[in-house]
Amino acid sequence: MAAAEKKHKFIVPLSSFKSIPMELLQSLRKMPFLRIVIPYLAGLAAGIYGLPHQSVWILTVVLIFLISLMIVIRMSEPISFNRTWIFGALLFLIFFLLGAGNVLFRKAAKEHFTMSTAEMHTGRLVVIDNPEIREESVRVVTRILHLDSLSQRNWLCTKAIIIFPLDARSIAITPGNVIIVRARFNPVPGPANPGEFDYSNYLACRDIDYQAWVYKNGWKVVEKNKRNLKILALQSRDRLLYRFRVSGMSHRTTAVLSALTLGYKTDLEEETTALFTRAGVVHIMALSGFNVGLIFLMVNFCLGLFPKSKTFGFLRLLIALTAIWSFALITGLSASVTRASVMISLFLTGRFINRKVHPLNSISASAFLSLVISPFSFTDVGFQLSYLAVLGLIYIQPRLYRLITLKYWLPDKVWMLFTVSVAAQLATVPLTLYYFHQFPLFFWITNLYVVPMVSLIIYTSVPFFVLYWIGPVRAILARMLEFMTHALLLPLEKLEEFPGVLMEGIFISRFQVLLLFIMLVTAIRFLVQRRPAHGLVTLTVLLVFLVANGFRLHAINRQQYLTVNSIRGTSVLNIISGRNSRIWCFSDQPVQEKVLQYTFENWWIKHGVCWNTVCLMNRFIPAGINIPFSVQRDIIGDNVFICMSGLRLVICTDDVFTRCRSQSKIDVDYVVVTNHIKPAIKKLLGHFNIGTVIIDSSVGFYESGEWSTLCNQNGVNCWPVREKGAFVVELGGRKKEVTSKR
Repeated sequence: MAAAEKKHKFIVPLSSFKSIPMELLQSLRKMPFLRIVIPYLAGLAAGIYGLPHQSVWILTVVLIFLISLMIVIRMSEPISFNRTWIFGALLFLIFFLLGAGNVLFRKAAKEHFTMSTAEMHTGRLVVIDNPEIREESVRVVTRILHLDSLSQRNWLCTKAIIIFPLDARSIAITPGNVIIVRARFNPVPGPANPGEFDYSNYLACRDIDYQAWVYKNGWKVVEKNKRNLKILALQSRDRLLYRFRVSGMSHRTTAVLSALTLGYKTDLEEETTALFTRAGVVHIMALSGFNVGLIFLMVNFCLGLFPKSKTFGFLRLLIALTAIWSFALITGLSASVTRASVMISLFLTGRFINRKVHPLNSISASAFLSLVISPFSFTDVGFQLSYLAVLGLIYIQPRLYRLITLKYWLPDKVWMLFTVSVAAQLATVPLTLYYFHQFPLFFWITNLYVVPMVSLIIYTSVPFFVLYWIGPVRAILARMLEFMTHALLLPLEKLEEFPGVLMEGIFISRFQVLLLFIMLVTAIRFLVQRRPAHGLVTLTVLLVFLVANGFRLHAINRQQYLTVNSIRGTSVLNIISGRNSRIWCFSDQPVQEKVLQYTFENWWIKHGVCWNTVCLMNRFIPAGINIPFSVQRDIIGDNVFICMSGLRLVICTDDVFTRCRSQSKIDVDYVVVTNHIKPAIKKLLGHFNIGTVIIDSSVGFYESGEWSTLCNQNGVNCWPVREKGAFVVELGGRKKEVTSKR
């Protein structure tokens, strides 16, 4: 009998798996907002990624029918316990349709008011953010109040980036100015190269859909100070920023303090941002729930002096909410601070009315309200990371903290801070790997020092702002802040000298992101509850993750890609074979490494190419380089012929086609036209049987249009890289993959 028990000791009972969904259902019943936000998020995802905006009216009719059906069922007879699932299913569908409808309605409205890019518009706009001053221009985010054209007047609920020439007038623009501009409003273009940062999607999450370049005399300010809550918040933040700037502190100190306390990161240098990124504490630079939580803790500590009665309880609530929203106001009502303020406000209000408020329910309510107002924030990386970090603090941190019990106060506080850092990092690591392809290895050390230091800086900044008018006190506090900022940065600078501080070049797919989240949840539950079912699920998911990664590595070793990339004014060809990459530049000016990294980095990471294996070549191939393709020159002038995996391509860098004749035509799949030859398709057709003409990005705008017209007239396929984006060919299988501007 004992032997039998020992034999079956590690067999996982079926009841362990059955209890998991029951626990989940019981938890959902206690959190009504979570039950609402789950179908709403699913509806948002369907509206953003799947459903066409023309289906908005069908969804509206179905939504009205479901709401009417639910009302009829509710009023006809009390719902018994056995039929509650019907009511729940209807509620799920209704909120799913509300989420999808919210997105589709906004898409349909934007489609209805699409502006013609060929027509000049006179627009009345209000400046809603601080100007960003660059080397030769000033970029300003504005809300379009209305547009006057020759045919009609349009009112648009959208924003636009206006780019002014750099002069005294444009520098003087401030939030609240109402300006009249005469310009062409163009949609923000999508990524021109595969894997390139999608700046248009980044702006679309903030309802910015257009951009316009304005001439020096093409605009004027017609109203100095239009007021609304957002503009008042920005003006309040500007007054506090001015106090930092005139306090005598160095520019770097002022920039760091402005980011840590007020969320203003425009003045930050790239080196400083990279310093925080490599140390794994870049989240500190983003004004978010951490800063709001510090303000709440300070206010809550001061309110502890009040008697614990109902009357004083309401007064404490009122003071706490006033302090939290005042902080949100003076920091410019940024999205992250507003979300955190809503979460804390809901939690405090629920606690005041003696309701047992589950933190996850408060987070769900905050997310629901935010996404009702701005549904496209669902795709914003900052939105996703901020909520995941809070979920990590709620779900993971308490479980990690209870693993070890320490008697003494100081070790216990250090352990608590350590678990807070680890919990937030673990909750966000799947998306960090997916979006940024990197992972800081020393975050668990740096957070132990940086978080208390930043807390001290924020608490010192409060009396600096309040007592600014007292000269001696201001000077003392300014010196303290500068000392603390230097003390904050110095260890991070020393840490950067160590090798292997940051793991870079990591790529995971969306499927693997999902697997990581499942593995994280089940691993934490197994660590705490020691249930064999959770451990078995964790190991199974880990195995699937490794198998998926193995298939990817196998595909990488066999891959071959050829791309004609879009870098304005430059002729660039990229060939990937296995883990190696070759960049071939046919322009007279060399391409800067920073530009190459922006253009290719994500594409190379996706295909497993390391930066140190990349070879940058001129139009002549250096001797001694092992290249995975054959190259021939001097066949027709100085033009370059490439053959790789059965694909034949000619790069036209020498306009000799009129000076020589060909007895027989050469069959080529692609002809790459550069700015070295003039538009004349018949010259090329006299020498080549062409599959597709690729007009690369070195060709000017008008010449590219002329090439496209000539190709269409002669029945030749063409691909203008300047207008459509990079041309990508997957070799071997001859599968064509294209990135085009949106």
